[in-house]
Amino acid sequence: MIWTSSYAELEIPDVDIPTFYFEYAKQHSVYGRQPGRTAIVDGEQSLTFAQLEHSTAAFASGLHHGLGFAPGDMLAVLLPNTAYFPVAAMGALMAGGVVTTANPAYTEHELAHQFQLTEPKVVVTKQASVPVVRKALAIAGLALPDACIVTVDGGTHDIRAVFSERPFPRVHLRGRGEAARTTAFIVFSSGTSGKPKGVALSHTNIIANALQFFATYAQDTALHAVTSHLTERRWLQVLPMFHIYGILVSNVCVLSGATMVIMEKFDFVGFCSLIERHRIDTVYVAPPVILAMVKSPVTRKFDLSSLKSMCSGAAPLTKELEIEAEQKLKVFVHQGYGMSETSPIVSRSLCGQGAPGSAGRLCPNTEAIFVDDSGARLGPGQVGELCVRGPQVMLRYYKNAQATAETLDGDGFLHTGDIGYICDKGNLYITDRKKELIKYKGFQVAPAELEGLLLDHPAVADAAVIPVYSEEQATELPKAYVVVHPDAKKPGIEEAIGKWVAERVVAYKKLRGGIELIGAIPKSATGKILRKDLRALEAAKRKQAKL
Repeated sequence: MIWTSSYAELEIPDVDIPTFYFEYAKQHSVYGRQPGRTAIVDGEQSLTFAQLEHSTAAFASGLHHGLGFAPGDMLAVLLPNTAYFPVAAMGALMAGGVVTTANPAYTEHELAHQFQLTEPKVVVTKQASVPVVRKALAIAGLALPDACIVTVDGGTHDIRAVFSERPFPRVHLRGRGEAARTTAFIVFSSGTSGKPKGVALSHTNIIANALQFFATYAQDTALHAVTSHLTERRWLQVLPMFHIYGILVSNVCVLSGATMVIMEKFDFVGFCSLIERHRIDTVYVAPPVILAMVKSPVTRKFDLSSLKSMCSGAAPLTKELEIEAEQKLKVFVHQGYGMSETSPIVSRSLCGQGAPGSAGRLCPNTEAIFVDDSGARLGPGQVGELCVRGPQVMLRYYKNAQATAETLDGDGFLHTGDIGYICDKGNLYITDRKKELIKYKGFQVAPAELEGLLLDHPAVADAAVIPVYSEEQATELPKAYVVVHPDAKKPGIEEAIGKWVAERVVAYKKLRGGIELIGAIPKSATGKILRKDLRALEAAKRKQAKL
């Protein structure tokens, strides 16, 4: 059975992202009437909508005239949240380029993998990250002129020095299907094996998902009832802007005419303070933030009465936490489902619809099927792997035909690896995950990547990594089961291995769930790690501890 969206079909325009971005905002939001109105607040600086558009074009011109950036070239953005993130990304697209985004906390080895795959011609970053960028380029076997490592916070090659007022050949994609065929973004998604994969998203993927968002938002009558009187909408952007979830929220915030208040790096006190100071009415977060708002005494120290809506994504939000948050915070709490490969949203729940724990109805133009382990399609009420089809589904995994073929089937359905069902009211529920991915506070952690790193440690003979759930943090934590060589069984070896790993990975990949020594890693006859056996072992130990 194929489930289809209950929303009306949308017409997706055949245009490039910058054309859509600025024209849509002018036609459908306050920025068309008031281009001098503030669009982005970033600390003590801000950009009006007119300044955002002008800066984007100036950067695109500078890329072309000053840095030799040509259509099809790759620009890497390695930045925390900043007003210059959309300027850099949109400017590159305006010049006909492709944008790849990276976590600014990456080590040089993690970044080198991404650079080696994408081969950027320009990197936009901060001065403190330049040494890491240079080391990563060297590891990847790439060389860039100093001028092509652009910084946003001063220095010899500051982004403002790149800006140019000269006319340039702005690239427009208006031919039939051209925008749908042309890659705009390559974001990285951890797979179940090996290193992160580059997800190639087209101009149409990103545009379609923005329009799908607005179509669901238009039906959210309960939310409109509590926000329609506001003369100015203010959203707080705490999601990492390099993440596809952050890219979507950044885009739709400005497209809707709301002011986007940027938080460079998340901390809970600062988060609450910004809500109070800027009278924020909307936030998009991951479940751990909602948990903190419910449980932390810090929440009571701030006036959060301006807040009307909290949307959770990047990981499932439990029914219980959703209900508790609405009751205690007196705001609407809802959630969506998506992934990098779907640009990202597949479904979104509506405020006040009485379906807590649900990811809501399928977005317009979206179809879904559920399949069993053999790939057979399932019927109503049957639980299976969710597969989706729609204009938001990725083009491919970049330079990885095998992974693409394993994920996209011949009918155009993307196999998500998530297990769930759609109820008789049309709401999507995710109940489990077929993939082995660990979700730490919305970030994806591939066990195989950590296992490969652990095996590089001289004391480690074998290793397996599984998720353990922390109720205190409302997130999964990576935990390693490790077999060490006999002569390495010394006091403190677990801590030593944990420290060794922590020095080689970005913060969210640290083994926060701990390291436990084990005699042997359970494996199948073909040598595949039986993580389900380790998860069962972990569950049994936790059950015993509660007795």
